[in-house]
Amino acid sequence: MEKHRERDWQQRFAGYRVNRESVPRLPAWPVRWVLDDPRGVPYLVIWRWLDQGEVREALRVSRALPPFEGVELKRTDGTSQVVRIVWRPLPRHGGSALLLVCPGCGRPRRSLYGWSVCAQQLLRSAWQCRACAGLRYRSEGTPPSSFARLLGGYPRSVPWDPWAFANPWRAT
Repeated sequence: MEKHRERDWQQRFAGYRVNRESVPRLPAWPVRWVLDDPRGVPYLVIWRWLDQGEVREALRVSRALPPFEGVELKRTDGTSQVVRIVWRPLPRHGGSALLLVCPGCGRPRRSLYGWSVCAQQLLRSAWQCRACAGLRYRSEGTPPSSFARLLGGYPRSVPWDPWAFANPWRAT
């Protein structure tokens, strides 16, 4: 069931918007590094604003304890969360893709987001999918101006992807 969203007179979204590209996202590749590492060591995953300067988010990613197939995500403030994983077969050559299961809706996703929209504010939250976090795409709901359309629409923003380290000393 979809949540009620504010609409303008043309029935376009008109509420508080946070672009998903400006929120730290945890893609599946650092999780796969943790699972594929034969040493079983936890990884340090950090997000630097604009890939330089101060660290805005840090996470320790390690394998979850045995009844769960997944990873444990632990923040610097001590909060932790277990995220389940699923493997989905790819259509060619017998490969498989790793997907993270959103704890909010239970659907497999390629990435999870660590911040969410709550009462028209962006707050740190449990790791969840874009829909559960209340995030939007930049172009969602607002049509580009005629000048922007002439240039091909909105320019794409790069997502805020992390840096991952098996050795925390390399993160400095």
